[in-house]
Amino acid sequence: EKHLAASVNIFSKTSTMYYWKGEIQDASETLMLVRTKTSRIQQVVEYMRTIHPYANPEVLGFSVEDGSSAYMKWMDEAIPDD
Repeated sequence: EKHLAASVNIFSKTSTMYYWKGEIQDASETLMLVRTKTSRIQQVVEYMRTIHPYANPEVLGFSVEDGSSAYMKWMDEAIPDD
């Protein structure tokens, strides 16, 4: 609805271990791979913060240097400019 991403993969029930408040936590969580434009990353981060149950959700951005030109064109068309 918000057109923040061209596509999203959702991996349910992934296993994760992390330090939280000085202790090792072992939990199950959902991992999302969100494909978006660089110009939309902060909007995605803010949206995830509003819907995520964690106080400090892991939201990371990775640059794409190259890829299928047809896919990159589709992505550009799928996400409207600001």
